[in-house]
Amino acid sequence: MSAPLAAREAYRLWAPSYAEETVVTLLDDELVADMTPPLAGLDLLDAGCGTGRRLRDCGAATAIGIDLSPEMLAAGRAAGLPDTIPTLVGDLRALPVADRAFDVVWCRLAIGHVPECEAVYAELSRVCRPGGRVIVSDFHPDAHLADFRRTFRHDGEVHEVEHYLHNVAIHRYAATQAGLRCDQVREARVGPQVRPSYERAGKLAWYEAQLGLPFVLALAFTKEG
Repeated sequence: MSAPLAAREAYRLWAPSYAEETVVTLLDDELVADMTPPLAGLDLLDAGCGTGRRLRDCGAATAIGIDLSPEMLAAGRAAGLPDTIPTLVGDLRALPVADRAFDVVWCRLAIGHVPECEAVYAELSRVCRPGGRVIVSDFHPDAHLADFRRTFRHDGEVHEVEHYLHNVAIHRYAATQAGLRCDQVREARVGPQVRPSYERAGKLAWYEAQLGLPFVLALAFTKEG
């Protein structure tokens, strides 16, 4: 495997096949769905939205996606993301939206691509309304320390995406500095709910080896008033 790719280049290459679900995205979907309040009547931002697939049928009054990769956003449009869901190209450290514009802010499986966690939390807090909810998920530090990596295949070659290790203490400190109160810390482990994904890939031996390993870390915060 070659050296890890920076997020911008990695997702440029990954975009054509990213719609395929992975064990990590399935675990993330399950965990974040359980931590997100009912979205009816609320304004939602997905910061680091990828193709925007999570915004489809989310039930929010308004839903906006921001991603660093224009190729990922284009792939989402090609896959049928409706024009009624706006998407913008932008960096997690400088979100191109107004202050206090959203009731719920997601940042899912993206913050680990940024070395300075504090800058991201400052932006997530800035765009969230007082009393609003910020939910951040990341590739679990335990999985990273166990030598598992976020990878994808392109033109027959496996590529690793550059990732920075942020443990719970780092997340909580950065969030507190940004005016966010931590309400929940959760993790999702490899278990029976994702076994079919391993089966489809012909990798049941991997499932047995990874069973019980936490792959996704998620934290929920309230924006202080």
